[in-house]
Amino acid sequence: MNVNFSEFNDLWPLFSPTAYPEKVPVAGSEEVIIYPPTIDWSFMKQRPQQLMEQFALNGYTVYYCNKTQFKAEPFTTIQENLFLIHDNAFFINHIVPWLKGLGKKILVWASWAKLYPFIDSYQPDFVVYDYLDDFPDWRVYLTPMVKRADLVTTTSEILQRQIKTEFPDKPNYLIPNGCDLKHFQPQEAVEKPKELQNFNGPVITYSGAWAKWVDKELVYKIADRFPNALIAIIGVEFGTTVNRNIPNLRYFGYKSYSELPKYLQSSTVCIIPFLIHEITIATNPIKMYEYLASGKPVVSTDIPEAHGVPGVHIGTTRDSFLAQISCILNGEQTFDKQEVNSWLAGHTWEERFHEISRILEEAEFFSGPPRSNS
Repeated sequence: MNVNFSEFNDLWPLFSPTAYPEKVPVAGSEEVIIYPPTIDWSFMKQRPQQLMEQFALNGYTVYYCNKTQFKAEPFTTIQENLFLIHDNAFFINHIVPWLKGLGKKILVWASWAKLYPFIDSYQPDFVVYDYLDDFPDWRVYLTPMVKRADLVTTTSEILQRQIKTEFPDKPNYLIPNGCDLKHFQPQEAVEKPKELQNFNGPVITYSGAWAKWVDKELVYKIADRFPNALIAIIGVEFGTTVNRNIPNLRYFGYKSYSELPKYLQSSTVCIIPFLIHEITIATNPIKMYEYLASGKPVVSTDIPEAHGVPGVHIGTTRDSFLAQISCILNGEQTFDKQEVNSWLAGHTWEERFHEISRILEEAEFFSGPPRSNS
C-alpha cells in the first residue's frame, strides 16, 4: 500500500531513534503486550489503561507507550509487570530487539487506526485492533489497520456489524466496556467534594468530555427545568466550552480517576445527554458503568448501548429526558441496587479480560497461563 507519510508528521518524533545506555525493563512472561502511543497513562483512565492493567495483573508483561514523550528517562514501572514507556523510539530500537532475542512473543494491542504504518516497528507476532469509536476523522485509516490486524475487537454491536460487513473474512469479537467496581462502589460514608459541601439539593451530574457529541441545549434545559438542582459538569472541554452564565450549572473541570467516585457518589442523578448521530450510536459509554457502580440512576438519550440496562432510563426526546429526571427526583422511579449490582458483576474489566484471554487462546497466541522464560 502506498502511504502519504506527510500526513503522519505528528507521529514521526515518536519513532525516531535516540541513543541511550543499555537499560531495559524486565520481561517476565513468555508473551508480552505492547500498547503503542495513543493516550497518556495518567489522563482519563479509560479502556486502554484498564485492559493493560488487567493483562499485567494476570501475569503478562505490559509495555504501555505514553503519547507524551520524556526523553530523559526511557521508562518507569507503574506496577508489577506493567512498564510505562516514555521514549517510544528507544523502546523500538533497544527493548524490542532485546525481547525478540529472548524469544518473547509480542502482541501489539492498538486502538488508534492512524498508527497502522508503525505497527511493524514493534516486530509483532500478533496484532489486535481494538475498535473503540467511529470517528469520521479516523475512518480513512480503518481499512489499512484492520487489514494489518490479526483480529478485531469492538466495543459495540454497531461497530461489530460494520467490521463484519466491510471485512467479512476478518475475525472480530464484541468486547464492550466495563467498570472497576471496587473503585466506584461506596465503601464507607461519602465525604462531599468541596464544590458540593454547601449545597443540599439534588445534584444532576454529567461526567466526560464536553464535546460536540453532547446535547448542550438539553443540558441547559435541564438547568432551567430544575432550578433547585445543581447541574455538575465534570471533564475536559474538548472543542467547545461550558456556558458559565447559568446560575445552577457549574463546570468543575477535569477530575482525576481517584477523585471521580466521590463526585458520582454525591450525585442524585447521572446523565448521558448525547446527540444522536454516527459517533454516539456506536458508543458503549464507560460512564454508564461508572454511574451505576456509584449507586446512581442514569438518564440517557436514545443510544443503542444504553437499552435494556437496569438502572438506565431512556429519554427519546428532550421532553421525555426531562420527564425521566423528574420521575427520579420525585421518587417515582426506583433504583434496584441488587439488580444493578448483579448486572454489573458480569461487566467488570476482569470479566472483559477473561473473554479476551479466551479469544487469544483460540487464536493460538496465548497458550494458557503466562510462563516465565527469561
